[in-house]
Amino acid sequence: MSTAQTGTQRRRWLVPEVVQTSAMDCGPAALKCLLEGFGVPVSYGRLREACQTDVDGTSIDTIEVVAGQLGLQAEQVMLPLDHVFLPETQALPAMVVVRHKDGSTHFVVVWSRHGQWLQLMDPAVGRRWVTVQRFAEEVFAHQMPVPASGWRAWAASDDFLQPLHSRLRKLGASAAEARLLQQEALQDPLWFGPAALDASVRLVQSVVDAGGLRAGAEALRMVGSLYRQTHGSTGDIFHSIPPAYWSVEPAHTDEAGALQLMLHGAVLLKVAGLQTAASEPLTGQGPSLPLPSAELLTALRQKDARPLQAIWGLLRQDGLLGPWLLAGAMAIAAAVVLLEILLFRGLFDIRWALGLPSQRLAAMAGLMVFIVVLMLVEVPILTEAMRYGRHLDVRLRMALLHKLPTLSDRYFQSRPVSDMADRSHSIHLARMVPGFGLQFIQVACDLAFTLVGIALIDQASLPLAGAIALAALLVPALVQPLLNERDLRVRNHAGALHGFNLDALLGLVPIRTHGAERVLRRQHEGLLVEWTRSARGLITLAQGAQALQSLLCLSLVGSLLYLHFERAGSASGADLLLVYWALKLPAIGQTLCHLAQQYPAQRNMLLRLLEPLNTPAPPVAPPLQTPDPAAPAAAPTPGMGIHIQGGKIVAGGHTVLEDIHLHIAPGEHVAIVGASGAGKSTLLGLLLGWHRLSEGHLHIDGAALTDASQQALRHSTAWVDPAIQIWNRSLLDNLHYACDADSAALDRMATVLDQAQLRRVLQHLPEGMQTALGEGGALLSGGEGQRVRLARALMQSGVRLALLDEPFRGLDRPQREALLTQARQWWRTATLLCVTHDVAETLSFARVLVVEDGRIVEDGVPLRLAQSDSRYRALLEAEKQVRQRLWTGANWRRLQLREGQLVDSATVGSSPTPRAAA
Repeated sequence: MSTAQTGTQRRRWLVPEVVQTSAMDCGPAALKCLLEGFGVPVSYGRLREACQTDVDGTSIDTIEVVAGQLGLQAEQVMLPLDHVFLPETQALPAMVVVRHKDGSTHFVVVWSRHGQWLQLMDPAVGRRWVTVQRFAEEVFAHQMPVPASGWRAWAASDDFLQPLHSRLRKLGASAAEARLLQQEALQDPLWFGPAALDASVRLVQSVVDAGGLRAGAEALRMVGSLYRQTHGSTGDIFHSIPPAYWSVEPAHTDEAGALQLMLHGAVLLKVAGLQTAASEPLTGQGPSLPLPSAELLTALRQKDARPLQAIWGLLRQDGLLGPWLLAGAMAIAAAVVLLEILLFRGLFDIRWALGLPSQRLAAMAGLMVFIVVLMLVEVPILTEAMRYGRHLDVRLRMALLHKLPTLSDRYFQSRPVSDMADRSHSIHLARMVPGFGLQFIQVACDLAFTLVGIALIDQASLPLAGAIALAALLVPALVQPLLNERDLRVRNHAGALHGFNLDALLGLVPIRTHGAERVLRRQHEGLLVEWTRSARGLITLAQGAQALQSLLCLSLVGSLLYLHFERAGSASGADLLLVYWALKLPAIGQTLCHLAQQYPAQRNMLLRLLEPLNTPAPPVAPPLQTPDPAAPAAAPTPGMGIHIQGGKIVAGGHTVLEDIHLHIAPGEHVAIVGASGAGKSTLLGLLLGWHRLSEGHLHIDGAALTDASQQALRHSTAWVDPAIQIWNRSLLDNLHYACDADSAALDRMATVLDQAQLRRVLQHLPEGMQTALGEGGALLSGGEGQRVRLARALMQSGVRLALLDEPFRGLDRPQREALLTQARQWWRTATLLCVTHDVAETLSFARVLVVEDGRIVEDGVPLRLAQSDSRYRALLEAEKQVRQRLWTGANWRRLQLREGQLVDSATVGSSPTPRAAA
């Protein structure tokens, strides 16, 4: 690892706050915190995607590598717990592994130590301050075997001796006494001497902390006595010092006869600063750093969204003249308010000149007309602000709806559904942004005109008036970053609560089935408590800032008025205006504080909304082969060739498929079998674009598959899978979802209904093709839903690749065989891949792939593989034994469900098929 530059000089004093959006995101959140703490901006969204696809964001080993690739000098170490927080260890800042009360592990960034307090960034709750003793109770106690010789060499280095020296000095030893004890322990060439001294110091320190002994000569004598008694003993090493105080202890001997020690301590990833060669982590040419993935490079290079700039760009679409005129109108309105005050002040001076009642009545009428005109001026301003808000809302909705279909599957896989729903449902808040901006302009103009008025009355009071204005502006400005973080923390916790509610609703049946209501409430309560604490902290900070601003402003106002009247010696009519304007400055400050409290919500809402809008969309290419629109629906379409060379797929840092060498000719039908979890569906997901090859090459029709050609490939692909969504719309809309509702589609509708065996289903639908199927096909059975999914795929035109993944789940064996035959006949010229667990059905294919443990272990003709000693034959025989020995066994009571009625097979003298038996 390269040496660090003066990266610690660029280190922020206050740790950046990054709150995770799901339970598995503590790794990328902690990594982003460390990077931005040293001045390396990184996109959290892209980092999450990389940690859920190419790298394992839950592994501290992987995060160490990624941190090095992104420019940090990071090193994973394991230290005794009491060494972690000592300045001599230089272990901070670091990412530390802690353990929750439920036993799960978690990453926390320990940024700095200030006395007995630690500044932490917990991705689950945000920034917090805890005592060293309290945090030490949360640290995960890890243990691992290490060679005794290696630990002895480390014990002789400054990394061990300097913290041990500090601990001895804390017990009251002088520098010379501490060195003598260390030298005495190091005279032992084996591991036992330094380990015994370390354990002795730890035991005596615990006694001192408990109040049983005072630090000083007595404690030092006890350390020496314990050490010499333990080191000189030939029996049990735990006789004087219990095992809990030993950082190492004998474990076993390896095959070579070398002693292994069991090391106890905390696991942490310490960061010393930035690397010296900024290009090294980006090129991957360092001695120990692999080449970073494309997602990591994107996370490092993607610039942060600028919400105000983006909003200004959207408002400019209506022209620049409107916003500028609106801002000018607000400035004029503020100036007119000042004029109104001057008019009221003038009434005191001219009241003696208006002797007649008619004159006074005319003056009052003129003043009322002026007030009414002023109010009428503000009406079009507010109307125009509302119009801009509506336009902004509509444009953001249109942009989001246009962007969502272009985002990659990886984007949605790395984010909870509830998170995306929360972003879309908060768009309406954008309507308030133009009004918020106009209000800020009005307050700023009001502040400027008030200062001008004070200067006209008493120029000597202008410096204090400026100080009041500065205090009114400075306090919100200083507290603004903290408000932004607190508000974002509240929103993230609220998003997690929304996700919890959605998951609870989706899993309502299994939750009730397994009696998990109490566990669910406990988990929800934990999230709710964190949200409450975050909201309370935001309110406390906002109110505290407002109180501080009021105190400063009112104190300065009192000083201004006292000095003014002391200079004037008497009061005049203008002094009334001065008092009014001076007291108005704190009110303006409170308005600014209120705007500052509203701004984080607007900013964070816009940031969360702009995050998907700023995500780069994959390029779009023309279709691989455009079908002739004039050709009939049943016209044969040539299949596509697929070639994978040395393919490897990594998901979440774990290898799912590897060493894939596969060539499929155009129009070939291939079956894929294997145990559950072997990687069959992942292979199809590669062609669907869910996964990318981390190694190797994928060619379609001889051309490399890129992001652009992937979009074109999907247009030529028919996909049947039980996970395909059935919409809560009519049967006709569901069937037309994958094709255009043109005359050609209507012509082949009848044929498709017959091919998918949907005629009988159609007869039971009350409104025929216009019957809504319910959310996820709730009004259909499992088998009926599969036939609807098949019919939707059959409705597609120009299909060159058909991917069937357990396409007929929920149907009995005769139906499965018939539908598979019809599907193969329908796509007879297309390339077809069928994943199935019914091994016997693959005997009709000309080629079968056997996938096991992420590899294609067999590839050949099914009939030949069935006659040889092969893995395919073993799967075939296992399926046959299950069907013959288990399902036809005498221990089963067989029931049949016919026309909605459950009957006993024995009463009708018939035997159900093995699949239908229960």
